[in-house]
Amino acid sequence: MAAFLPASRCNGPGRRAVLWVQGCSRNCPGCFNQDMQVFRENQVIAVLELVERILASEDIEGVTFSGGEPFAQAQALAELAEQLTAKGLNIVIFTGYTVAELTAATDPAWQRLLAAADLLIAGPYKQELPAQDYLIGSANQQLVFLTEKLKQHPDVVTSQGQTLEVIVDAAGNVTITGLTGKL
Repeated sequence: MAAFLPASRCNGPGRRAVLWVQGCSRNCPGCFNQDMQVFRENQVIAVLELVERILASEDIEGVTFSGGEPFAQAQALAELAEQLTAKGLNIVIFTGYTVAELTAATDPAWQRLLAAADLLIAGPYKQELPAQDYLIGSANQQLVFLTEKLKQHPDVVTSQGQTLEVIVDAAGNVTITGLTGKL
């Protein structure tokens, strides 16, 4: 795990926990999370511990996996997603892979993770194709609804464009998350 946020409103529909994983071989120029591209041990946490941590988050509707590249850790994330969906949470995944690449993959862990997801934000980030759409970083990316759970979610339907969230915790630590074409 590279980072964890127990509650966010700009990393997917509704109030949700966000898990960023460490490691991505896509290396998209201009990636917002460049420090998460290197494959290295950051925080190693057992799936069961993550389930407990996420379920302890208050009033969340779902969980977002981002990165790094979630499909680089598909086996563990598939297990996590299956346990969370069994508890009624929805799953959103930001991935640098296209839908065609994901569906053509022969890795059973990739297929298992896809089967556990409700919504993909799919495609590599391309800084030369800026976008202002909801959850989309570049115009080549797409929202792919794998289930019906989130298609009619108010955040998806109203599609207010990109959002940015600034969180200051009790210790004064600042977390900036979300998508925006301007900072």
